[in-house]
Amino acid sequence: MDFDAFISYATADKTVADAACAVLEAAGIRCWVAPRDISPGREYAAAIIDAIDRCRVMVLIFSSRANDSSQVRREIERGASKGVAIMPVRIEKVMPTNLWNISLAIYIGSMP
Repeated sequence: MDFDAFISYATADKTVADAACAVLEAAGIRCWVAPRDISPGREYAAAIIDAIDRCRVMVLIFSSRANDSSQVRREIERGASKGVAIMPVRIEKVMPTNLWNISLAIYIGSMP
């Protein structure tokens, strides 16, 4: 495994995701983040699935945009189904919609 953390974020939150990646990598935590780590010519979805399957932890940049993103939800559901630890980073005071897994929704909702 050549990375530790997969960063999941809504496209509109790319600046925040890149900043989180920089902080983690400065601390020695290797990150995988799209599109930076998708090899040229590789199918986008396949690269994401492979990275989720290989990561140790997922960092969820949680915002109203992530809350509404079916892609972010699919990424988190994939990680949860594989037993990957999920670390939400809430960047807005927004409650998860009922489409999120109930245990994750309770966890995010309890964050200050």
